[in-house]
Amino acid sequence: MFWRGVFAVDMLQKALWEYRPYEKRKGQTDRVYKNALNSVAAASSEERTSCPCCVTFMMTSPPSRSIERTKPVIGVVGEIYIRSNRFSNEDVVRQIERLGGEAWVAPISEWILYVNETAKVSAKMNQSWNALLKAYMTGMIQRNDERRLLSGFNGNLRSLHEPSIEQTLRSAAPYIHHSFEGEAVLSVGKAIDYINRGVSGIVNVMPFTCMPGTIASAVLKRVREDHNNIPLLNIAYEGQGDSQTLTRIEAFMHQAKAYKEARMSGGMTKKRKTTY
Repeated sequence: MFWRGVFAVDMLQKALWEYRPYEKRKGQTDRVYKNALNSVAAASSEERTSCPCCVTFMMTSPPSRSIERTKPVIGVVGEIYIRSNRFSNEDVVRQIERLGGEAWVAPISEWILYVNETAKVSAKMNQSWNALLKAYMTGMIQRNDERRLLSGFNGNLRSLHEPSIEQTLRSAAPYIHHSFEGEAVLSVGKAIDYINRGVSGIVNVMPFTCMPGTIASAVLKRVREDHNNIPLLNIAYEGQGDSQTLTRIEAFMHQAKAYKEARMSGGMTKKRKTTY
């Protein structure tokens, strides 16, 4: 039930972040999201095997196909807690939205899937076949739950489907090897996934002095150079409410909008089918 609850909340958050920048009545999307979130909590406490709240969210929200999406999409990666906690990241998603963007944030379920994948590697190295079988069975259950919960959205969200952990690690491989376990390799791989999906900028968030975050920051600069110098912003949070953070995000969003316009007009050497 824990896995299903985490995955369900991830999907609801994706819907929230895709719809809120385009809502016609301010606060409507947040209200629908809170109601759906309460439904997830109720389903988890009663140990239900399904999650009807996901469908409810889609039915009560405006269909994504009817929205003219003109805002630059920003991919948010980084340390799992910082990117997932609004207080810790000074509500970076809303800051991006207030400045005319749409944010896609790497989901919490990514980390759970990654932990199971590393368990497979460890079991193979130690020749622990019982542990390996357990990890494979866990992966099968997770994928089955994913397929069932995803079906409730009928493909209405652009950010809904995530690459497998294996794909994420392959994306990161030219820059950082998977044996360097932790959030750094996931941040790099996920950033590349977002770039390949046509986002207009990447924000990497991390705690102040965080070693994996610092490594990811350095590697992402190379990633940026290899991908048309896509706008990149590394932000280290220390809990003090740095007043310069908003200024940096404002400058970054200006770059992201210019990047999107340049790519839409054909000014980039690499052209993608979809631009967000």
